[in-house]
Amino acid sequence: MIKLGIMFSGQGSQYTGMGRSLANTSAIARRIFDQASDILGYDLNAMMDQTESDRLEQTEYAQPAIFVYSYAWYQTLAEEFYLTPSCGAGHSLGEFTALACAGILSFDEALRLIQKRGISMQHATESGFGRMAAIKGVHVSVIEEVCARLSDHGQLVQISNYNSDDQIVISGESQQVQHAIGLLAKLGGTAYPLHVSAPFHTPYMNSANVEFAEALQHVNFANGSWPVISNVDAQPYRDKEHVRAGLESHMLRPVRWSESIAWMLRQGVNVLVELGPRSALRNTVRQAYPHIRTFSIDHDYDEILEILRVLQHQSRPTVTAACLSMAQLIPNRNSSMDEYTSGVIHPCQQLMSRNLHMQHEGRPETEEERREALQLLRGILRTKRATAEEAWDCYIQISDQTGLPLSAVMQENAVV
Repeated sequence: MIKLGIMFSGQGSQYTGMGRSLANTSAIARRIFDQASDILGYDLNAMMDQTESDRLEQTEYAQPAIFVYSYAWYQTLAEEFYLTPSCGAGHSLGEFTALACAGILSFDEALRLIQKRGISMQHATESGFGRMAAIKGVHVSVIEEVCARLSDHGQLVQISNYNSDDQIVISGESQQVQHAIGLLAKLGGTAYPLHVSAPFHTPYMNSANVEFAEALQHVNFANGSWPVISNVDAQPYRDKEHVRAGLESHMLRPVRWSESIAWMLRQGVNVLVELGPRSALRNTVRQAYPHIRTFSIDHDYDEILEILRVLQHQSRPTVTAACLSMAQLIPNRNSSMDEYTSGVIHPCQQLMSRNLHMQHEGRPETEEERREALQLLRGILRTKRATAEEAWDCYIQISDQTGLPLSAVMQENAVV
């Protein structure tokens, strides 16, 4: 059984002409590019095709371009297939793409936020104050210790990206980053300077973050169709306030990418697809987890289409069956036998009876039956005194198993 996770690319993956082929073959992508151009105030396709211009290398232009390209790919595939990923995550900028594709952010609001974010971050780079470097060949604990030693007297260097066990990015004041590179080289590490002039994902981005946080106050978030894992804490966003809090500190906190991938794999994800330009995320995951089937839309298009065809025809349990399974797995903390009998045993019997009737009659589950199953599950979780985390995980699993959007599951079930 395929369990699909989607990854969305971050800044640095852009290249000239990256939207040309997609716009030529997908009507929905062309509409998205045109809509984006109206919002941004410039012709996005023309900007991405300008081979003699360096605008695509500038943060304020690169970020909207990568977002729109990745989002257009998702919507193109969603139009052709019943695309229901188990979960998704985006690397830095890519998190906004994930939130938009999951329906937590609207396309218009996401693009305006990214435009604001890109401009603010571009202004931060103009000072040339800081730098970033990828480090390989040294254990993360050693890198953390070296950064801690060098971060004093107001001069900071820290880990900004936990990409994998063998790829860590450090960021901070230029001289301190250089000192860290020198010390880590003596310990067997190899450094790869990144072509940026600001220390992203550190407290040095506070001035840009203040502007961005103000824009966030006017944004409306919705319940998503599938879980999006936060860069900040490597956990799926639970509710709208969790999303807002995560994005408010997004520029200042490290990207916990390796932990985000690990969370997806713990949920049973066995296929990962990168939507975005190039294949940096695919390559990182392949190196860390060679047994996981991992693909990028720019390089593995045919393989991805075949996976989506199989996924489209994959049989799924009913919501009633999934609720029954989850009800049985959650541990019980209620010592009252009377409450357990009325609040757990009887509802489970109802779920089992309804599921058997559907199987016997050979008919699909009705919307009313789905709603009643979810309501019964909510009562069972409350009686068993499940934690909010256990309940939230239950709803994620039901959405994943049945293909019912997470937003539809959550309409009937407040986390207990």
